Amino acid sequence: MSSQDVGIDVTIDMSETLKACESIREMLSSLFAEHDLSRYSYTRQVRIAHGEIAHSHPVLTLNTRVSDRATLLSLYLHEQMHWYVTWYSWVHKEDWAAIWAVLQARYPDVPVTFPLGARTRDSSYLHLIVNWLEIDAASEFLGREKAVELAAANFAYSGLYKLVIENWEALSELYKKHALLPIRLATVMTEHDLRIAARMNEAAIDRP
Repeated sequence: MSSQDVGIDVTIDMSETLKACESIREMLSSLFAEHDLSRYSYTRQVRIAHGEIAHSHPVLTLNTRVSDRATLLSLYLHEQMHWYVTWYSWVHKEDWAAIWAVLQARYPDVPVTFPLGARTRDSSYLHLIVNWLEIDAASEFLGREKAVELAAANFAYSGLYKLVIENWEALSELYKKHALLPIRLATVMTEHDLRIAARMNEAAIDRP
């Protein structure tokens, strides 16, 4: 029997997957039409991947698990804030290390186990920054009450969102002190800045 004879004729239907991805694409397109998201679009490349976990790098990837525009907007901004934080960590290394040291000292029992935390201590501390920035950016488009409501209801990183919301002002002062705030908008960044934001990891922090 030749290798050409061992195959079978199978019909593969991907219509539901394609439909789910198209639904997210349409919602995202409507958000771009309604809001000026260019300010927070540090990358203009977006993937929609059915079944994947949303992530920021190397290509910003959204999944099909969201069912409404407000949640999708918050998710999009969350992943874009990872790009912003990556840029910040490399351009402001001393401030980055200082923020990190304060977070570790202030929250020694940061949630780590998913879904309360982000599976590792470093990732959990990182999300105390990214989650704050996500809420702040989303508030511009959704209003603060709605942005906080969505964050508080988020299953992933639920313990970290709770910490951020409960310690909002203290974190705000910390981030302002070290020039993380106000957020440097994507629209004023140079091509060099955006290449830094595209790096796969934040700047390394010297451990004691």
